[in-house]
Amino acid sequence: MIGLRDFVVKHKDEFVKIYGIDPSFFEKNIIAKTATDGSFTLKEHTESALNSLKDFLDENREIIDSFAERNDINKQSLLDSLFFSVFFHDLGKGTMEFYNDKILNKGKSYHPLYSIYFTHDLGLTINGIDYVTLAVLTHHTVLHEDIYSDEKFKDMEPPIYFKETIKFAFRYPEYYKKFFNKECTYNFKFKMPSKNPHDLLRAKFSWNFDEKGILDSLNNFLSEASILEKKKVKEIYGFITGNLIRADWSASGSYNISHEFISKDEFLEKIKFRAFKKGRNFVKKAFQEKASQSHENLVIKIPTGEGKTEAALLWALNNVRNKHTKIIYTMPTQVTSNSMYKRLKHYFGNENVGILHGSSSIILREEYTDNETIWRESILNKTFSKPVTVSTLDSFILSFFNIKKWPLSQLNIENSLLIIDEIHSYDWQMLGALKRILHELKGRGCKFTIMSATFPKNIEKTLLEGLEYRIITENELFDYKPFILKTENSQITDVIDHIIHAFNEKKKVLVVTNTVSRSKELYRCLKKSGFFNTRKSPNESTDLILYNSQFTKKDRKDKENEIELKEKWKDRGLVLVATQVVEISLDIDFDLLFTEIAPLDSITQRAGRINRNKDPEKIGEIYISMDIEAENDRGQWVYPYGRNVIECSKTIVKEGTPSLGEMAEMVSNLYGSLFELEDIYFEFKNKFKKGYDKYDVVIGKKGPYTIRFRTEDLEEISRLLALRDIDERFAKIDVVPAVLADGENIDRFENTVGIPKWLFIKMLKEGKIDEMERFYLAHGFNYDYEIGLDLQEEDDWNFI
Repeated sequence: MIGLRDFVVKHKDEFVKIYGIDPSFFEKNIIAKTATDGSFTLKEHTESALNSLKDFLDENREIIDSFAERNDINKQSLLDSLFFSVFFHDLGKGTMEFYNDKILNKGKSYHPLYSIYFTHDLGLTINGIDYVTLAVLTHHTVLHEDIYSDEKFKDMEPPIYFKETIKFAFRYPEYYKKFFNKECTYNFKFKMPSKNPHDLLRAKFSWNFDEKGILDSLNNFLSEASILEKKKVKEIYGFITGNLIRADWSASGSYNISHEFISKDEFLEKIKFRAFKKGRNFVKKAFQEKASQSHENLVIKIPTGEGKTEAALLWALNNVRNKHTKIIYTMPTQVTSNSMYKRLKHYFGNENVGILHGSSSIILREEYTDNETIWRESILNKTFSKPVTVSTLDSFILSFFNIKKWPLSQLNIENSLLIIDEIHSYDWQMLGALKRILHELKGRGCKFTIMSATFPKNIEKTLLEGLEYRIITENELFDYKPFILKTENSQITDVIDHIIHAFNEKKKVLVVTNTVSRSKELYRCLKKSGFFNTRKSPNESTDLILYNSQFTKKDRKDKENEIELKEKWKDRGLVLVATQVVEISLDIDFDLLFTEIAPLDSITQRAGRINRNKDPEKIGEIYISMDIEAENDRGQWVYPYGRNVIECSKTIVKEGTPSLGEMAEMVSNLYGSLFELEDIYFEFKNKFKKGYDKYDVVIGKKGPYTIRFRTEDLEEISRLLALRDIDERFAKIDVVPAVLADGENIDRFENTVGIPKWLFIKMLKEGKIDEMERFYLAHGFNYDYEIGLDLQEEDDWNFI
């Protein structure tokens, strides 16, 4: 133990160089950071963090009470743990190691590890678990089984503290009294251990079986705990650690993590202005008024384009508790999330809306130029720390599964309002996982709104059983008939002349196939006709576009922007050839649809892109090709959709001018018919239960430990955890086409494209896959913006 003055006098020139002030200031003040903006001393930072914690607790008393009650813990014990975790969290900065690192640029320091020397033996436990020490240990690094287990920690000496650090630690009663407005009854001695950091966490082999490291004690408890007990440990650890991280971030001055929401009246004015810019007149509909007055969970059943989004947001604003409330708006795909992100930024302001999905880093790199800002925005988005976050549902659910900085995510979700759009888009397994999370939200007192125009009644009943909710709908909105529907006993490749004729009449034509290979075949046939402008790279005159899953993340986003721009062309024809990726992605309005027969819910989604704006002066046209190539040469069904669902859809679909309500009824009839088949209903129940049980399976294995993955892609993590029901035939692995390797920074997420897992394994055996730092480099492919990914040697692989 040495005096702070001795170190400062010896290295005064370094202090002047970094801080630009009289170095004598640092003889009595421990530093917390080298940046001079905001609070840079340990005392200032600790006081600021405690003030942030106190404000948060004072404004969320109901949440604190609810959390303590549902976890059956003493409220004051919880509050004490929160206080001491914040008070002690940065004391490890008052060490020679930290100063050598930050002032002299010698070695690397680990201040959270040094801070736990103060907390590990204080007896601040809840049900035998030292949450204060665990929170302090992991407020920068996630809790995982191998934390600080490297060889270098085994040989590391115990930290050397400045005398002033110990003196500050003993001021805890003074800060406790100010925080709680009462005397502190704790009497800590601070017996600083002589163990090195590694042994403090994990005891070496000893005949003294009572001697345990901090993590040993936790692991011993977890090894005998039930799933319910592990869940409680996870929740308490997450709550305390999340509060510590939040207070630390707030005190750093770099993060704005609370915000007063606009009023409903202000929001309505923004809606009117947005409608005015689009040449429309906004009048609040009856269902929007009902939603704006409701304090209940809602299911909003309204056709596309009638203002469900605005109704849900009015509901959310009506249920905001305080400036710490988070509105989380979930969408089924990255594309729909991107579109909604732009929309909500207009309503709530650019700085108040975050975006979270597997490719959100691409969005941030477009919006910000410096890496520090990109990193900050990314971490705020991943923890739902913005007032409003647009997220894929996968990304939201994963925050319950100990992914990334989940403690702060879970703290923010304690005071959140969840909006789930396009609920019909999810498979049965994903819906099972969602049901489990909805019940978790119910326990937290959080509310939700679910929206769809075509959610089958029997699936809705299963999902929401045990939850209280109100249905809001407006039947007359379903009476509209936007298109004529016709079925044709032919394959989609037989209607090329019809597509060209519509294009020549300056129509916007959407063509949807069920497989990538068929989409490429159709595109090439149309291109060969000579009627279209096509280019190998983006071009403003291109009027034939191919869009499927076999483009890089960056090119998919560029194509989406291109399609949305050209969809607004006047007096010009356009043909978009796509796969089912278009069903729940692009907010586009076309004149004609040519599609292969598919499940009726998919057909309804595709049809939703026709006369989407409900122009009274025109009627759309839909042509369904009933003949598909679904069997291989051996008569085996090898289609992305099951035989039963295709055959039932063929039986139920009817020609004519169906209303939107009649289309929704067809979808309900489809699943009514399917569930009468014993094997289908068994499959539904089995997959739904598998999704529902996933949360308990993960928590049963991990408790409070974070799950770590090689990939940063949240959708890929979702696949690895099997949140969604993905047929192994269609499972994919992201690779970077080697033909793109001439560029700089090739090893980036936006350069990846998914290829079938079986093909990846085959190419790996053939030596065509190279491992990079983050992703894989795949040889043997052609790639360009026009066609996407193609094998140089023909193979039947590009199925969906």
